[in-house]
Amino acid sequence: MLALGYLLFAVAGVLAAAIEVLLVPSRIGQTLVPIAPILAVLSNVALPAISRGLTDTVLSAVPPVAGWLVTTFVLASSTPEGDVLLPAGSEAYISYSLLGFGTLAGLLTIWRASRPGAWTRPRFTARPARPGSGTGDAR
Repeated sequence: MLALGYLLFAVAGVLAAAIEVLLVPSRIGQTLVPIAPILAVLSNVALPAISRGLTDTVLSAVPPVAGWLVTTFVLASSTPEGDVLLPAGSEAYISYSLLGFGTLAGLLTIWRASRPGAWTRPRFTARPARPGSGTGDAR
């Protein structure tokens, strides 16, 4: 069952990468809209965090990022005919920021997931009362 979860999150990473690479040349009128790097950061934080939160294994954060990385770098390479999906020129900053920020976000999320109790410890805990703190114990 755990292997199926790994596979599903790897496929989610692949699909996220494909969508983000296709959104690199997005424009509103003549203006480039850098939505792909933003989505790359969001997907590379959300997918591993969700995967890690649903399981008790540290490795569960790796498949979405690995799927994203492999897909993005495969789609970044050119075909034998010279066609590319991540263009250079005036759109190069969006292509490079997609690769850089997406990779950095994924690796930082894996690092965060590898820390003990990263997403498993309770958020709010009751602290015991200190002596003399007005709890009514003093006479």
